[in-house]
Amino acid sequence: MGLIYGMGEEICFDDYLRSLVSAYQQWWRLYTLTDATGRESQRVEGDRIAPAFFDFGSALELMVQTVEPPKVEQERESESDREKKEKIERLPVLEGICKYAAEHVLLVGRPGSGKSTALARLLLQEAEKALKDQQAKIPVLVELRYLPSEANESSVCDRILAFIHKHDPALDINEAGIKQLLRQGRLLLLVDGVNELPSDRGRVMVNQFRELYQKTCPMIFTTRELSAGGDLGIAKRLEMQHLSEPQMQQFVMAYLPTQGEMLLRQLSGRLREFGQTPLLLWMLCSLFQQSEQIPPNLGMVFRAFTVGYGDRIKQDVTLSKDSRAWWGRLLQYLAFKMTCGESLTELQVAISRREAEQILVEFLRGKVEFADDCAVRWLEDLLKHHLIQISNDRIEFRHQLIQEYYAAEWLLGLLPSLSDARLQQGYLNYLKWTEPLALMLELVEGEEQAVRVVRLALEVDLRLGARLAGAVKYGFQEKTVGLLMRQIVDRKVAKLYAISLLGETVSDKAVDTLIPVLKDSSAYFRMCAANALRKIGSEKAFYALILALKDSDDDVRMYAAEELGKIGSDRAFYALILALKNPDYGVRWRAAEVLGKIGSDMAIKLLIIALKDPNTYVRIYAANGLIKIGSNKAVEPLILALKDPNEYVRRDAAKVLLQLGSDKAVEPLISRYAELFTHIHSNGKILRIT
Repeated sequence: MGLIYGMGEEICFDDYLRSLVSAYQQWWRLYTLTDATGRESQRVEGDRIAPAFFDFGSALELMVQTVEPPKVEQERESESDREKKEKIERLPVLEGICKYAAEHVLLVGRPGSGKSTALARLLLQEAEKALKDQQAKIPVLVELRYLPSEANESSVCDRILAFIHKHDPALDINEAGIKQLLRQGRLLLLVDGVNELPSDRGRVMVNQFRELYQKTCPMIFTTRELSAGGDLGIAKRLEMQHLSEPQMQQFVMAYLPTQGEMLLRQLSGRLREFGQTPLLLWMLCSLFQQSEQIPPNLGMVFRAFTVGYGDRIKQDVTLSKDSRAWWGRLLQYLAFKMTCGESLTELQVAISRREAEQILVEFLRGKVEFADDCAVRWLEDLLKHHLIQISNDRIEFRHQLIQEYYAAEWLLGLLPSLSDARLQQGYLNYLKWTEPLALMLELVEGEEQAVRVVRLALEVDLRLGARLAGAVKYGFQEKTVGLLMRQIVDRKVAKLYAISLLGETVSDKAVDTLIPVLKDSSAYFRMCAANALRKIGSEKAFYALILALKDSDDDVRMYAAEELGKIGSDRAFYALILALKNPDYGVRWRAAEVLGKIGSDMAIKLLIIALKDPNTYVRIYAANGLIKIGSNKAVEPLILALKDPNEYVRRDAAKVLLQLGSDKAVEPLISRYAELFTHIHSNGKILRIT
């Protein structure tokens, strides 16, 4: 029961909580894109619903990792640095954000990586808990995009009240009541979109609010990256992890049961490029379902998806005259103006209907008759049938990535007319334009223009230039990455920063420069090079990482095994097989640890092999890995592990078997460890081990 005593009165949140459960029970549908008639576009083959871009189910659990504090640029790690690295955790996203909510936690991730989705899932989980437990905290979602701008005076408490009253309009609570609940620690705030704050004033307001209730109210914040909108001084940070290739493959086969194998064959070694986030993978599957063709790069994926989205609208759908012909250009201009925002540094992700109409009138004036009337009618058509929507009385694109794509298309048209100075001062100089510029470069057909943009970006900031050097079409990257390398030499960039910049390109053209660093005299530099190669993830980078498994330094070998595991592809399994045969037991146990995180059928097979390793630590990590995976395929090997000469291996094997609950394991466990069991259920299932 959601009963709370506030302001001297009992407040019953049951109706609010039931509304949350009803609204979020199928949380993925809240974010699905809709087709021309407003129905879910993922409905295929009768009543079967293909997975939404973030509906991975328990088998595809999104993961987070604690963010390591920035290191001082130095050649060798200190002992404290090593201790920090050892404390880095990797865990399921919901488990991670719940674990650190009390001290406030910042969830960091690329757009489309599942941050908002994680909050939606947590909202449902905590609402269900609060309905059963009167002491549980009441979850509230706060969307920062609706905080104050020049046209909006909303406060954080206003947003809390608005969300509560959206789900229970009759609940008798005001701002004073909310503040008392915050002081009492009765609310759990899920604060979405630090990077979407519409103004510096909003950022100051959120920071003050967080500091005011830091000791009493648990809060979870999300942001797209630590440099976008700041970190609000939050010390504990979790970073969304990329999908592994087995996860991507599993999603593709679930979404496209009859076409999935064909898609995977066509992608070959490019799956990581297109499956960086759940959203992008979903878009690719949606495209392939229609055409069975794969666009050459991500920019073309967006173009094909958005064009196809409009084309799929039934011709008999009633639209305003000439509306359809203008949609693409209207969305491009709207996205561009929203990204321009109210100041040079801030973008807008939500605007009022009046602002949207004014933007469209501005674009249409002089191009059509009755521009004001057309703007109103065509905006309504777009809201009904395309990739913008109304939320909280504000107009927004259905995802920020889609806004960035349309802004990129508008920039592409502007590019030939922009002088070097204007391009640098108006766009390259501001963080908010980085993603639209990167998408734009994937669409630029001319090498001269692409190289020009990268050259100007390198003059502004080396990291920006590195990011854009790898964003151009592959055929142009030899020149653009070459520009970066010349800048590194000419500016005498420190080696550690240079390695980081090369990894930032995510370009195969940087691999040849990184390979010699794997032989550097500094073990720390060799580890950084391994990290950069893992980021790039190409065939050439992969084989370079395999060489690092033979490094003379224990830490480098273990780090290389871990980086190979993060790739998570079939190629990585080949490397991990080699790692399990490495004479250094440290490499072998790190490989076993990595396999436990991957969790696929192949990983289970390799962990079963590792249970026979001559080293105790390797066998322990193999058993722990099987605990994490929880597969019944491991039952027989684990029964054999009950006879291991090492007591810790035997105990871990027993724990795995207990968690799996297999009937096959009952007799072996009883006969081997009868003295350890304190309770056996009447049906023969073992419940607890001391």
